[in-house]
Amino acid sequence: MVSVKNANHSFLDFSSGKMLTDRNGSWLSNFSSAASSLARGGVGLQEVLVGLVLTLIDVVTLLGNTVVFLCPVVEKRLRTVTYMFIMSLATADFLVACLVMPFSIIYEVTGMWLFGKLFCKVWISFDVMFCTASIVTLCFISLDRYCSVVTPYHYSRRMSRGRCIVMTCTVWVYSSLISFLPVMQGWNEIPGVDFDAGRECIFVTNWVFAIVASALAFFLPFMVMCSMYFFIYRASRLKATRIMSQTLEIHYHPNSKRQNHLQLENKATRTISIIISVFVLCWLPYFVLNVWLAARGSDSTSSVLLGTFKIITWLGYCNSTINPLLYAFLNRDFQHALKKLLLCRRRSQVDVGEDMVSIDLPGAAELLKMPAQGSGVVSRAW
Repeated sequence: MVSVKNANHSFLDFSSGKMLTDRNGSWLSNFSSAASSLARGGVGLQEVLVGLVLTLIDVVTLLGNTVVFLCPVVEKRLRTVTYMFIMSLATADFLVACLVMPFSIIYEVTGMWLFGKLFCKVWISFDVMFCTASIVTLCFISLDRYCSVVTPYHYSRRMSRGRCIVMTCTVWVYSSLISFLPVMQGWNEIPGVDFDAGRECIFVTNWVFAIVASALAFFLPFMVMCSMYFFIYRASRLKATRIMSQTLEIHYHPNSKRQNHLQLENKATRTISIIISVFVLCWLPYFVLNVWLAARGSDSTSSVLLGTFKIITWLGYCNSTINPLLYAFLNRDFQHALKKLLLCRRRSQVDVGEDMVSIDLPGAAELLKMPAQGSGVVSRAW
C-alpha cells in the first residue's frame, strides 16, 4: 500500500508498491525480523479487520474471474471474437488478485515489506502492467463494438479471429513495455533521492515519468474509448431514426426482427459502456492525483494524503472485483452460463451422458472460432 516513512521528498506511487531500500537484508531475514516485531507488538484490531476485508475482496476477485473463464465452456453463445477481449480483461483482473493483492494485504497488515528488493520491483511492474492491460483491453473492446455497430456488414472481415489475437498480444506487449522496462531500468527514479527507511518498498517517480506513464496507461486510451462510444451513440441514434421511418412509411407496423436486432446492439453498447464507466470511476481519481502531485512538485507526504492514496489504490483494485459482477448482472448469456455451472454437478449425477452432449466441451481452437456472421452472433453474446 501507500506508506512513506522518514521521507523528505515528494513522490508519486503509481502502483501502490514500495521499493525496498534495506541493502543488507534478505527476504528471509526480513521474515524473521517481522515475526519478532509482530510477536512483541502484536497486530491491532484495525489491522486484522482491514486484512479480513481486503482478503475477502481478493477471494471474490479470484472466484469471479474464474467464472468468466468457465462461462464459454458451457455457453456456446459466448464463444465470440468479442469474448476474446473479455478473456484478456479477466486475465488481467485474475493476475491482479493472484500477484498484486496478496502482497499488498501482507504489507498492510504487517506494516513492512518482507520479500526483498528485487521482487519489490517485479511486484511494482506487475501492478502497472495489469492496470495498463485492463484499460487498453477496454479500449480495444470499444473498437470492437464500433466495428460491430457502425459497420456491421464488414465486421467479420475487419474483426477476424487472427486480427483479434494480434490485438490481444499487442495489449500485453504494450503493457509490459510501460511497466517492466522503465521500472527495472530505473527511469522512474529521482536522482539523488534514496529512502533508507528499513523494510519499506517505496516507488519513487519523477514528474516526467509520472505524467508520461499516466498519459500512456490511462488518459490516451480513455480518449480513444470516449471517441468510439460517441460515434457508436451517434450511429445508433441515426439507425433507430431510419428504421422507425421505414417501418412507418412502408409497413405501418413495427418490424420486430429489425427492432430486436437494434435493441440487442443498444444493449451491447450500454453493457460495455457501464463496464468502462466503472473502470473510470475506480481509476480516474488515482491518475488525476498522480498528475496533480507531479505538477505541484512540492512535499506532499501528509498522513491525510497517504491515507487517500491507500483508499484510491484499493478502489482501483476493486475494479478487478466488479467486472465479473457486471457481466453476471447485465448479460443474460452470462446468467445462463452461471446457472449451468452451478447446476452442472447436479445434472451430471442425474444423467451424465445427456449432460455431456448438451455442454459439448470444446477444444481451445473452438473457443476462438470466428462466428459465421459476426454482427448477429456478437449481438446475441452481448
